[in-house]
Amino acid sequence: MFVRESEVEKLSGNCLLVISKNEGTNPISIAEQALDSGVVKKVIISDGSNEETYKQLKKNETKKIEVINERKFTRTNQTGKGVGMINGGLAAIKQDFSKIGFIDGDIYNPNIDKWCEFLFSPLGKNIDVVKTAFSRNPADGQITRHVTKPLIAMFLPNAWEIDQPLGGELALKKQVLIDLFKTGITPPYGWGIDSFITMKSLIYGYSVGEVYLGQKMHCKKTLTNLQKMFMECFQEAHRMIRYIYSLPVRKKIKPIVMISSPFKKDFYFEETYMDIKKEVERSLDSFKLMKQLFLPHDDMFYELREVDDFSSFFEKTKWINSNVWVELLYWFLKKYSPLDIDQYYLRWKIRSLAFCLHEINTCEQAEICTRFQAKTASNFMYRIGERTSIDDSSKKMYFYREV
Repeated sequence: MFVRESEVEKLSGNCLLVISKNEGTNPISIAEQALDSGVVKKVIISDGSNEETYKQLKKNETKKIEVINERKFTRTNQTGKGVGMINGGLAAIKQDFSKIGFIDGDIYNPNIDKWCEFLFSPLGKNIDVVKTAFSRNPADGQITRHVTKPLIAMFLPNAWEIDQPLGGELALKKQVLIDLFKTGITPPYGWGIDSFITMKSLIYGYSVGEVYLGQKMHCKKTLTNLQKMFMECFQEAHRMIRYIYSLPVRKKIKPIVMISSPFKKDFYFEETYMDIKKEVERSLDSFKLMKQLFLPHDDMFYELREVDDFSSFFEKTKWINSNVWVELLYWFLKKYSPLDIDQYYLRWKIRSLAFCLHEINTCEQAEICTRFQAKTASNFMYRIGERTSIDDSSKKMYFYREV
């Protein structure tokens, strides 16, 4: 899986990894801001761009900014965010940095230098991994809101308060990253890498802290654009949950540590993230592809195959709420079949649209409802009697066979 390098420069201190793919020279801007912070000793850009963009980045290399192809330390023909993060992580490990941070290459905030202090400085005796949280547009973060966060609340309930488990901006101690990448279950090559890092850190008993850093300015994606990301994030969450409950002895999951920061909550967004009405209208034809899954509450989704206009969709989705979604999500995971992943996606899309249409008007409401849904997910496991299988390593969690 990994390529050995015989001669690698050894450095100590903090290294920031920029994971990029066809973002032009924006990764260089990120690197320069990070170095201006005085906190970061070196920036490595792990790039999967086309040849022209890669050459542009290479022209901007300096002693403190290194650009490497995303396959320099990986041996795979696959592409994806995970390839870039594994490659960059191995480069930083080989150069012996003590703390290693990640940031997505499409970020264009003007204050990244200020982020760096709060990304690296909390790593110490009591915190092994620092995750970041940002103010989100109400329509943003729908995979986190309806997949990763409620699944963590169900199956890793001590960590249910984590706000944004899929964020690409994080930092880890070197030995933690070595353990995550090189021991036990292997990291994925695609979008599931963020789920992997968060969930495996918790499973291995590491202390995870989360710090708020204001607003994040990055590329926007509609729900339709997120199909591949949804599938890979759900599949990775399923893989990690199956993994923890296959272990003969499980470590205790530590609660999330909330790290204080000077950034004030900012819930004002100048731009509309997504036109919900247009997203519904462009999705109606795809909903006709739904097939019956014969799971609790699935009939509420399946009947939307007959809907032909926005008004009807609006009326018929009023009752698709947190309680309905949490139970259905539970059965998606317990009876998971790779043959049905496209069906899970369509139902997640419906839940996300219903959430935007009926439960939220403001950013504050979106975050309150997201936390409420996570708490509903945690309580659901108590209600059906499966919490004992979570708390007691001697008891097994039952999953149906994959087909």
